[in-house]
Amino acid sequence: MKFTRSLSIFTGLALLLTVSACSDDEPNADIKKDMTMTEKDSKKPSNDLIAKTAEQKRLSASDAPSEVTLTGTIVYKEMEGGFYAFIAENGERYTLRKLDKKFHRNGLIVKVTGMPMPDVMTITQYGTVLQVKSVEILDASRVIGNASSH
Repeated sequence: MKFTRSLSIFTGLALLLTVSACSDDEPNADIKKDMTMTEKDSKKPSNDLIAKTAEQKRLSASDAPSEVTLTGTIVYKEMEGGFYAFIAENGERYTLRKLDKKFHRNGLIVKVTGMPMPDVMTITQYGTVLQVKSVEILDASRVIGNASSH
């Protein structure tokens, strides 16, 4: 009951503030009214807006990430139930998608080729998703544990 009353009071105050902020007591109110679009014009988008949206779509398609080859270390992260991630030499972080189980080795230094997928989200929320195409082992001397330990 108290929550409903509080919600009603809050809603009333918000409405009161909104209405008081919309008063025409401003000296340039008539100029602002003339500069605004009419209701009829605001209902359908202008051709400029449609053209810009189509152009943006074209540009975003041409800016699609291309295949990359990165050198770095495969690391086992214990968060979210555990997963194998990749830290590139430049410090960038990646969640490896479709990494073959034979490369599930904490500390393995590799060269990974794949497709970055910046728009894909995972439960790991660790860096950018990288769709793995190929992996080349460069150094296995720093591996901690073995593939079956995780």
